[in-house]
Amino acid sequence: MTWRVPTNSAPKRRRDWRPAFLAAFASTGNVLLSAKAAAIDRNLPYMERRKNPRFATAWEQAEEDAIQLLEAEARRRAMSTSDVLLIFLLKARRPAVYRDNARLELTGAAGGPIQTQAVLSGLDDHEKATLRRLLDEALAEEPA
Repeated sequence: MTWRVPTNSAPKRRRDWRPAFLAAFASTGNVLLSAKAAAIDRNLPYMERRKNPRFATAWEQAEEDAIQLLEAEARRRAMSTSDVLLIFLLKARRPAVYRDNARLELTGAAGGPIQTQAVLSGLDDHEKATLRRLLDEALAEEPA
């Protein structure tokens, strides 16, 4: 008679931690808390995001969900108790209407026109490029 020692030769399946992590991340927006909820090391999700494009996409969606929850809570608080928070939300959602505006006018001597050649001749190439960029940005913001 041969005695067999039972063996558990079936490979152990590792628990998939990703759904628990992503669910917690969507509600908290916090990697450490989400890793704790999934009972994993906090570095594992970062490694998985780098190597797994599908997980990276799911991470982005969970992060967007977390941001939208945060915005909803900010809106609730702004509507009930916080004028400053309300201002920030309006600036973020409707910058063309609620952003801080400033106007800068440059004039030459005695309020006349600027002598551009005199100004430009004193600038190096980097300064000229910066001035062009600033002028382009200012003109792009001008209403049509």
